[in-house]
Amino acid sequence: MARADESLRAATLLFREGLHNDAVSDAYYASFHAVRALLFTLGEEPRSHRGALHLFNVRFVRSGKMDPRYLSTLARAQYDRVNADYGARVRFTADDANEEISGARALIDAARTLLRKEGWLS
Repeated sequence: MARADESLRAATLLFREGLHNDAVSDAYYASFHAVRALLFTLGEEPRSHRGALHLFNVRFVRSGKMDPRYLSTLARAQYDRVNADYGARVRFTADDANEEISGARALIDAARTLLRKEGWLS
């Protein structure tokens, strides 16, 4: 979860500096690290970003432990991260970056709540 917090902080700082594509990318990584923390509690260590999305869906969304909106948040963020990092003509706006950061913050908060509830965090 520390990695999730660091990436969220980086996304926020990049947003403040007007570096919206980089903020979008780091917001995705914030969500990704939170999902990895959840998966680690089950002994799962995804080998890819797509694998993390799949395992999150199977282990946490379909099981009812996490709201399906967080799967949508992660999937959208993953798609946008690829465009932010590799899309030569893609320029994210301040509103886009703010939405990604807000989604990441919500997913991180929900993950932290579940981790505390299940005794993984104090």
